[in-house]
Amino acid sequence: MSQPQDPKNQPLPVNTSEQLTAEAELLEENFESADTLEDFTKTLMESLTSKLHANIDEIFKQNK
Repeated sequence: MSQPQDPKNQPLPVNTSEQLTAEAELLEENFESADTLEDFTKTLMESLTSKLHANIDEIFKQNK
């Protein structure tokens, strides 16, 4: 029986830091442009949903 792969033990891609920095800058721009708490919340939820879908897609690709 094989052990499931632990994502914590996986090496990080080389460009992770650069990618996270770019994402943080984009989010900061979007959040600063929010006029209301509703706008801020909407932007945050869209960002989190997008990231979640990307992570789910990556998991399915790894399990194929």
